Amino acid sequence: MDLKRYHITAVLLILFSIIPVKPFSQQIDNIQYTFTQTDSGYAFYGSFISEADAGCLLEICFEYEHIRALASDAQEVLLIDQGENWNRILYRYRKFIWFENESSWHRKIDPEKQRVDFTLLSSINNSKIMPMMLSSSGFYQVSVQDTGSLVEYHQQCTLSESPLTRIYLDRAKVEAVRFIYYFSEYLNEYCLTK
Repeated sequence: MDLKRYHITAVLLILFSIIPVKPFSQQIDNIQYTFTQTDSGYAFYGSFISEADAGCLLEICFEYEHIRALASDAQEVLLIDQGENWNRILYRYRKFIWFENESSWHRKIDPEKQRVDFTLLSSINNSKIMPMMLSSSGFYQVSVQDTGSLVEYHQQCTLSESPLTRIYLDRAKVEAVRFIYYFSEYLNEYCLTK
């Protein structure tokens, strides 16, 4: 590893060591989540109850305009292609000024099952020092219950080995928890005021 990469790695290690990480499993208010980590990947599951209409909730989990709004920290979110019940979306992220990632995802909606499945098609980093997403998939599920609609989100991801894999996984926990809270707020604000 050359001196420049060593310094970047050292700076990132310091940054991540001072960022608080939430517990692996927690229930606060109406939101429950679990983050499971392995040496080379993770799985995240989050759920909450919403009083909003199930159709509106499912729309937010699939439609491009909402997906773009939910990825508020992305540099760019582009609709690449779409069909009657599917779309392909490209995300571009920049982290810590130096690192960039571009990923393409296939998303498919099944209104009868009230579910949206998503799968990683490709992922490219601008630096080999960052771990690469080798595979990732998950789903959004809306289930009508007596107390409202149960909204579930699940994602699993496998990463390549790199000097920063452990740091990346720690950061993924923070971002996944932040996402489930933002997702809940966005769904309720949009669907309950529509």
